[in-house]
Amino acid sequence: MPEDAMKRVIIVPVTEIRQFPGMEILASGGSIAALVGDTFEARTRSAFDSEDSFFYSVGYGQADLYTFNTLDEAARFAKGKIEALTAIERSIDTRTGAISSLKVGPLAVPNPGRRRKRA
Repeated sequence: MPEDAMKRVIIVPVTEIRQFPGMEILASGGSIAALVGDTFEARTRSAFDSEDSFFYSVGYGQADLYTFNTLDEAARFAKGKIEALTAIERSIDTRTGAISSLKVGPLAVPNPGRRRKRA
């Protein structure tokens, strides 16, 4: 990867890394990884005349959401993004762990259509 080329960063699940040949892992944590690869000016936000056209192009894979001039800038961004997302992932795991450890017994639900027989 030439150092003078613009860089793009994508955040993907660790299980999907192989789907991006030619990209290198910049940072990883939990179940996600930040990959870096080369890109060019025409795929950056500054190449579009409006935010709408840029995001439309990102959605269709014709533009890169996160672009940087240097590998160092990309690495700083990737590290920060992975740390933030990993913290959110841990928070969710903690909450779901607490929820799944709760014991809930069967609930008696009245059925208004059914009447008790009187003896």
